[in-house]
Amino acid sequence: MLLLIFKIIFALLALSAIFTVWNKKQKTLLGPKATFFWIVLWLVITLVVFWPNSTQILAEYVGIGRGVDLVIYISIACLFYLVFKMNIKIEGLKRDLTDVVRKESLKK
Repeated sequence: MLLLIFKIIFALLALSAIFTVWNKKQKTLLGPKATFFWIVLWLVITLVVFWPNSTQILAEYVGIGRGVDLVIYISIACLFYLVFKMNIKIEGLKRDLTDVVRKESLKK
Protein backbone atom coordinates (compact mmCIF):
# COMPACT_ATOMS: atom_id res chain seq x y z
CA MET A 1 0.00 0.00 0.00
CA LEU A 2 2.78 2.44 0.90
CA LEU A 3 4.57 1.63 -2.34
CA LEU A 4 1.45 2.51 -4.32
CA ILE A 5 1.13 5.82 -2.45
CA PHE A 6 4.79 6.57 -3.17
CA LYS A 7 4.32 5.83 -6.87
CA ILE A 8 1.28 8.09 -7.07
CA ILE A 9 3.05 10.93 -5.26
CA PHE A 10 6.10 10.51 -7.47
CA ALA A 11 3.99 10.49 -10.63
CA LEU A 12 2.37 13.76 -9.53
CA LEU A 13 5.80 15.22 -8.77
CA ALA A 14 7.10 14.15 -12.19
CA LEU A 15 4.06 15.61 -13.95
CA SER A 16 4.58 18.84 -12.05
CA ALA A 17 8.24 18.92 -13.08
CA ILE A 18 7.37 18.27 -16.73
CA PHE A 19 4.71 20.98 -16.61
CA THR A 20 7.26 23.41 -15.13
CA VAL A 21 9.79 22.55 -17.85
CA TRP A 22 7.15 23.09 -20.52
CA ASN A 23 6.17 26.47 -19.04
CA LYS A 24 9.82 27.56 -19.03
CA LYS A 25 10.03 26.52 -22.69
CA GLN A 26 6.93 28.54 -23.54
CA LYS A 27 8.44 31.61 -21.88
CA THR A 28 11.66 31.00 -23.88
CA LEU A 29 13.64 30.56 -20.67
CA LEU A 30 14.67 27.06 -21.74
CA GLY A 31 16.00 25.94 -25.10
CA PRO A 32 14.76 22.95 -27.10
CA LYS A 33 17.71 20.70 -26.14
CA ALA A 34 17.30 21.40 -22.43
CA THR A 35 13.54 20.94 -22.68
CA PHE A 36 13.97 17.59 -24.38
CA PHE A 37 16.62 16.51 -21.85
CA TRP A 38 14.53 17.35 -18.79
CA ILE A 39 11.28 15.87 -20.11
CA VAL A 40 13.00 12.63 -21.12
CA LEU A 41 14.82 12.48 -17.79
CA TRP A 42 11.58 12.81 -15.79
CA LEU A 43 9.84 10.23 -17.97
CA VAL A 44 12.69 7.74 -17.59
CA ILE A 45 12.81 8.24 -13.82
CA THR A 46 9.06 7.70 -13.67
CA LEU A 47 9.37 4.48 -15.66
CA VAL A 48 12.08 3.25 -13.29
CA VAL A 49 9.89 4.04 -10.27
CA PHE A 50 6.96 2.09 -11.72
CA TRP A 51 9.08 -0.77 -13.14
CA PRO A 52 12.25 -1.06 -11.02
CA ASN A 53 13.23 -4.39 -12.62
CA SER A 54 13.79 -2.58 -15.92
CA THR A 55 17.12 -1.29 -14.62
CA GLN A 56 18.24 -4.84 -13.83
CA ILE A 57 17.35 -6.05 -17.31
CA LEU A 58 19.19 -3.14 -18.93
CA ALA A 59 22.19 -3.57 -16.60
CA GLU A 60 22.50 -7.25 -17.50
CA TYR A 61 22.30 -6.37 -21.20
CA VAL A 62 25.09 -3.80 -20.82
CA GLY A 63 27.17 -6.11 -18.64
CA ILE A 64 26.83 -4.39 -15.27
CA GLY A 65 25.99 -6.55 -12.27
CA ARG A 66 23.11 -4.70 -10.66
CA GLY A 67 20.48 -2.31 -11.89
CA VAL A 68 21.16 0.18 -9.12
CA ASP A 69 24.82 0.35 -10.20
CA LEU A 70 23.72 1.26 -13.72
CA VAL A 71 21.48 4.01 -12.35
CA ILE A 72 24.33 5.39 -10.25
CA TYR A 73 26.79 5.33 -13.18
CA ILE A 74 24.35 7.10 -15.48
CA SER A 75 23.47 9.64 -12.77
CA ILE A 76 27.10 10.50 -12.12
CA ALA A 77 27.79 10.84 -15.85
CA CYS A 78 24.79 13.17 -16.25
CA LEU A 79 25.86 15.26 -13.26
CA PHE A 80 29.40 15.62 -14.61
CA TYR A 81 28.01 16.60 -18.01
CA LEU A 82 25.73 19.25 -16.48
CA VAL A 83 28.55 20.67 -14.35
CA PHE A 84 30.78 20.80 -17.44
CA LYS A 85 28.09 22.65 -19.44
CA MET A 86 27.55 25.08 -16.56
CA ASN A 87 31.30 25.75 -16.35
CA ILE A 88 31.43 26.54 -20.05
CA LYS A 89 28.45 28.87 -19.71
CA ILE A 90 29.97 30.66 -16.69
CA GLU A 91 33.31 31.15 -18.47
CA GLY A 92 31.49 32.63 -21.46
CA LEU A 93 29.56 35.00 -19.21
CA LYS A 94 32.77 36.08 -17.48
CA ARG A 95 34.37 36.84 -20.85
CA ASP A 96 31.31 38.79 -22.00
CA LEU A 97 31.23 40.78 -18.76
CA THR A 98 34.93 41.56 -19.07
CA ASP A 99 34.40 42.81 -22.63
CA VAL A 100 31.49 45.03 -21.59
CA VAL A 101 33.38 46.51 -18.64
CA ARG A 102 36.46 47.09 -20.80
CA LYS A 103 34.44 48.88 -23.49
CA GLU A 104 32.60 51.02 -20.94
CA SER A 105 35.80 52.02 -19.18
CA LEU A 106 37.42 53.01 -22.49
CA LYS A 107 34.43 55.27 -23.29
CA LYS A 108 34.98 57.29 -20.13
